[in-house]
Amino acid sequence: MISYIKGVLAHKDTKQVTVDVNGVGYAVDVLPRTLTDLPPIGDAVTFYIHYHQTRDNKITLYGFISRDALKVFELALTVSGVGPTLAQNIVARLSPLQFQRAIHRGDTAALTRVPRLGKELAQVMISKLKKNITKMTLEGAADIENIVSLDAEVIEMLINLGAPELQAEKAVEKAQKILGPSAKREDIVQHALRYVQN
Repeated sequence: MISYIKGVLAHKDTKQVTVDVNGVGYAVDVLPRTLTDLPPIGDAVTFYIHYHQTRDNKITLYGFISRDALKVFELALTVSGVGPTLAQNIVARLSPLQFQRAIHRGDTAALTRVPRLGKELAQVMISKLKKNITKMTLEGAADIENIVSLDAEVIEMLINLGAPELQAEKAVEKAQKILGPSAKREDIVQHALRYVQN
């Protein structure tokens, strides 16, 4: 089993890269946004790998630049009806923190923003993963119980004001920690805006 590949970036195209590891080239399927974050050809790279083999013995290496993204991909694959392409769509559309929060809260609306992920499958995914989602530890993530308690309406307000979704969530989390559970919504918004701007 391949856990990760570390080598020199030898080639990249629209969805696949080649990593040279001591003279052996490994073809790795990656997300389009991963390509934009890669260094120039000839520089060192590391990909965390999911090794996938189909019934007809076709082997594909799916690569991610973070362990958290790999965790989401592999967790999604445990759900019946989710294949590698849809799992990649999930990783591309939702950050690991957003995915964890959506499953824990039963937020089908967040999940169905993923291309090709319908409401029925989203409900199956929530049912399958909700029990164990809190066990998925993310690097640098806050406690899932705190994440779940975030005021969704305040987050939505910040997003409408132009804040990226993950940044809005973190800003609201900080504001709620400072102001406490009895804080008024307008105070949370005011404080959260400071963190978004910073």
